[in-house]
Amino acid sequence: MSCTESASSVTTISFNPKMKPRSVSDTGIFKEVKLVQLESDSCIVGRVDKIICNDSLIYILDADIAKEVLIFSKDGKFINKISRHGHGQYEYTQLWDIFFDREKNELCLLSRYDQKMISFTPDGKTILEERRLPKMFSHILPIEEGYIGYMQNYSQNPSLPFNIWTMDKSLNLLDGFVRINPQLESLCTGGVNTMSAYREVVYFKPEYENIIYQIKDGKVSQRYILDFGSKTFPSLSTVSYDNEKEWMKFRYNKISNINNYVETDRYLLMDFSMNAEHWLGIYNKRKHTAEIASLNNYNGEYSFSFGRIRGMDQSAVYSTVEHEDIYELWRGHNKYVNFEEKFPQQVKNIRKLFPHLEEDGNPFIAIYSFK
Repeated sequence: MSCTESASSVTTISFNPKMKPRSVSDTGIFKEVKLVQLESDSCIVGRVDKIICNDSLIYILDADIAKEVLIFSKDGKFINKISRHGHGQYEYTQLWDIFFDREKNELCLLSRYDQKMISFTPDGKTILEERRLPKMFSHILPIEEGYIGYMQNYSQNPSLPFNIWTMDKSLNLLDGFVRINPQLESLCTGGVNTMSAYREVVYFKPEYENIIYQIKDGKVSQRYILDFGSKTFPSLSTVSYDNEKEWMKFRYNKISNINNYVETDRYLLMDFSMNAEHWLGIYNKRKHTAEIASLNNYNGEYSFSFGRIRGMDQSAVYSTVEHEDIYELWRGHNKYVNFEEKFPQQVKNIRKLFPHLEEDGNPFIAIYSFK
């Protein structure tokens, strides 16, 4: 098994949590936002754990409640639902993650407990294959040489306690990287996936660590160190895992995890929780500057709450926005704000975009495209 190599260039990214944050809409990282109204006549969207997209479709994962995947077009038309919870062939017992394999042009569902991956045509209407996984991966990322799997701090085999594994195209294990700290064995947070591919490199941040590793040419090295000042998660030796109250206090007062991570040509972006609120960390690769942006309201062509980030890729950030937020702007007021007076143009824009809105419906998907 491989060891972590010393990186030739490790960059420390320093965020200042005490600095007054700008609204994310004022940072200039987005060129436009597209609001997608999800059709509600044929399908009701419950919990949204993850959003991914290909060129024409939106995939919504509900891993815990309905245990299904919903598929919509990018204009919000309902396409299909994959709901195959069970113990038989082409069924899953613990739907954990989804990803889209662009090389194969197929949607893949990952079932962790029974170690299987089920692939479908992009519209989800035809089952293509069920494949056995060599380990209980929580997330898988397809790469040119095969796949990379993330164990989410579960070693499964104590003699091979690695968090990251490379596999060939037949899902045979090749190598393991980044040893799981014994203090963190099986300690994980739902919804955290910090693997991201950028060009020829895969990036990975273990939970409860402040290091982002890079995986390139079959070797692993440290690439970025995250410094959140007074909010930086402390050394593991200072945390008592046996004391639940102390552990929860540390997790509340410090930035213990980032929920999503993505690298683009211009930025590194990561969303995380701090003091029970969600924020977006932005590192400008060209200017070598870092800032924490607030995710309060998006103010541009429209004005609405930014929503809860449920996915990122090299082209956009995807969030869910409650139907009520858009409906109140469309209506022009709620009991606290007169939107027609405060945001007259945004109200006109939203009414032009949606000539008719019902009072209730599925959440909207906001697609924030990068510049």
